[in-house]
Amino acid sequence: MRPAPKVLVMKENVSRALTTLDRVLMEIGWASGSDGSRTCHRIDLGPPRVPVSDVLVAIHPEAECLLFLANFAPAVTTSRRDEVARFLNGVNWDLLIGNFEMNPADGSVRFRTTFDFSDGELQDRSIRHAILTSMEVVEAHADLLMGAIDIVGRE
Repeated sequence: MRPAPKVLVMKENVSRALTTLDRVLMEIGWASGSDGSRTCHRIDLGPPRVPVSDVLVAIHPEAECLLFLANFAPAVTTSRRDEVARFLNGVNWDLLIGNFEMNPADGSVRFRTTFDFSDGELQDRSIRHAILTSMEVVEAHADLLMGAIDIVGRE
């Protein structure tokens, strides 16, 4: 006999964080379709989708953290992923928050950061600050990253 599926009982601070996130995304014009669970929002930034194609903003209920992902386009070609990985490592060395990552299997690049709220409430200002700071990091490095992907991809 199969064990019963695990039912996640959402903590009250997580439920409030989800409501707060929905409200903040609506206020900043990033309203989007969620994944049905309300925990993950994909924001399509529209054409030209370069350098950032979309952003994911999510609440991880079990870890009690806010997750921010900015997905870059285009993917890095297979033959040049080592060079871009070294470039990203150099960029990450100086970052105070978040990091740039590349999936070695498909060459996709993203910026990721999280904000823990396990000891309390996730406030509007914390969500706004996390999004703003993350986007500032993305924008500060986007041109260099696109140059590295483009240059490396064309060699």
